[in-house]
Amino acid sequence: MALIECPSCNKRMSDKADTCPHCDFRVAGATPEQRNRELERLLQAKKDKILGQSMLALLIAIAAFTYFFIQQPHPESWQSSAAYGAMIVGLVWFVLNRVRLLFLKRKR
Repeated sequence: MALIECPSCNKRMSDKADTCPHCDFRVAGATPEQRNRELERLLQAKKDKILGQSMLALLIAIAAFTYFFIQQPHPESWQSSAAYGAMIVGLVWFVLNRVRLLFLKRKR
């Protein structure tokens, strides 16, 4: 039994395994065309997951901004701090997800 690298995630796996235990990439019995198609499918699934997280982060930031704009809490109150914190967390999470998407596209 030898260890090989998975073509999808580049992690080590057994050469006897049918699928990668890390990313579920099917290795055994597949033609190169099927491997490329499966790799594209997994890549698109990763993109969709990151895009969904990006939209959730943007929704959190917009909801916090809307609360802050409509309620106009006192600047030293915990509501104000919570709104600022949610805006910052949402925007930072959004930017990080966009950077992840950029690196995922360059990886191809």
